Order: sequence, then C-alpha cells, then structure tokens
Amino acid sequence: MNYYEEMIGKIEELLKEKNYESAEKMISDELSVAYVPRDIEKKLYHLKEQIIKDTSPRKLSDEELEEYLFEGDPDHQLLSVNELNGKNLRQYIDLCQRYFESEGFANAKALLIDSLIRQEISHVFQFKRGEDIISFNPCTYAVIEDSEPFLAASAQISIDYMKEPSKLQLARQLLYKELIMALPDTYSVEQALVIEKNIVAYINNAFDSAE
Repeated sequence: MNYYEEMIGKIEELLKEKNYESAEKMISDELSVAYVPRDIEKKLYHLKEQIIKDTSPRKLSDEELEEYLFEGDPDHQLLSVNELNGKNLRQYIDLCQRYFESEGFANAKALLIDSLIRQEISHVFQFKRGEDIISFNPCTYAVIEDSEPFLAASAQISIDYMKEPSKLQLARQLLYKELIMALPDTYSVEQALVIEKNIVAYINNAFDSAE
C-alpha cells in the first residue's frame, strides 16, 4: 500500500467513526502541499464534500452555492463547483458567467469549464483572466483526455517512460493538470509536446535529486 492509499484509508476510517474534525484536518493538510496527484485531489475533495453532506441534513441550496462561489475561500469554491458538477448546468448559465467574470479560484474555474464541456453546453461565455477577456463556447471543446494535444503528448510520455510506470503516471497527471488549468485557452499539439518535454525533464531532475 502506498502513501496515498494509506492516507485515504485513514480518512475513510475516521469518517466511519464520525470523527469529522480529524478527517477534515487530514484532508486540509494534504490539500495544502505543493503537489497532489489529480486523482487523489479529486478523492480528497469528494471526501470533504461527504463531510459536509454527513454533517448537513440537505444539499447546498442555490443561495449557498452562490455564497460559496463569491464569498468562500478556495476550498468552499471547489466544493460549490463539485456540487454544480452534478447538476444540469444549463440551469446555471448566469451563475457560471458571473463566476468567470469574478476573481475566483483558478482551479475551481477550470473544473467548472471542464464540467460545461462534458455537458456540451452551447453558450458563449466571457472569461476574465487578468486584463484579458476570453470568449469561449464549451460545446466546441473536446474533454482534455480526448483532445489531440493530450493524446499526442500522452503517447510521447508512454515512449519516454515505457519501463517506468510510476513516472509515466505522474507525467500524465502533470500534463492533464497543465492542459486543464489553461482552459478556456487551449494548446496546439506542438505546444503540448513541448510541455511534455518540460514535464519529463522536471520529473527526471526531481528523481535524480532524490537519489
């Protein structure tokens, strides 16, 4: 059992014991580190959402969703987005638009765009990034894991780390995070391959330094 599996297991055990305070502290400590694999990050936020559901008799109201998005800290913004992910986002076009115009948490915005893409929402949104305004229509995008840039760079990762599965998995996670965090901007295949080279160099250097 690796570190992440053991950590997730401990949190789940705490939840079974209804020790929500200790479980939430473990989750917050893990999310505060510089890098968390995407699949583990999703599990942690799912567990955090479970704590809210277990300690609350109902789901977040629309008013609470809005409050979390515009007045909450990054964790609450992500929780709000995670709950929105399970809803029909066609009914929340205005809320999404206002959030994209806000100074909200970049990770939460990226995940919300990903959900809009997955639901094939046809609407032109205006996304504020610094002083720039980016117009985008989610239905014209492919989900990251099916996009040509990701597939091309992922194939190169398979070649680079054919006999090193742990590095291969980490490289794909970093690639996915890089591409999703760029949304609503997208990379070309050529740009994604450059990103892949940089990720491989970063991982190799990190592993060499640890030896």
